[in-house]
Amino acid sequence: MGFSTTLWEWYGQDEYERVLVLCEAIPALEFLALTADLQQRAIPDCPACAVWSEMMLPLNEVLSTCGSVLPEQIRTCLERLWKLCNGLTEVAFHCHDRLIFDHDEWWPIRTAAQELLDLIESLEINPFLDDLLLGCRNAVRGVKR
Repeated sequence: MGFSTTLWEWYGQDEYERVLVLCEAIPALEFLALTADLQQRAIPDCPACAVWSEMMLPLNEVLSTCGSVLPEQIRTCLERLWKLCNGLTEVAFHCHDRLIFDHDEWWPIRTAAQELLDLIESLEINPFLDDLLLGCRNAVRGVKR
């Protein structure tokens, strides 16, 4: 049984917050796995601020919300990635520096992000990602469809 099956089990058990934070982390992981050139093109303004709030904080949200119920291999990889993100030096993570992604410190982050995408079976989840995000956001907010 792969992790995508676990995600669907959570969804079927009305664990919408778990599913939501995990699904919100997928685009963040995809960004973190991109090449430096693609990362630079994707962020219009201060890359450090945008990456921290939009791409790194969702990782911590997954750890906080469902870290204890994640399979060990996924949790360990996610914890390692979060530690790598938090360990970036000022040189590699400086506000308003469009070239931060060129620093060598980003390579282990890219590798760990890709590994995590593979472990969570993001390719199996992606076709349903928009519907999962919408449905889970509505459920968490108490919105009836």
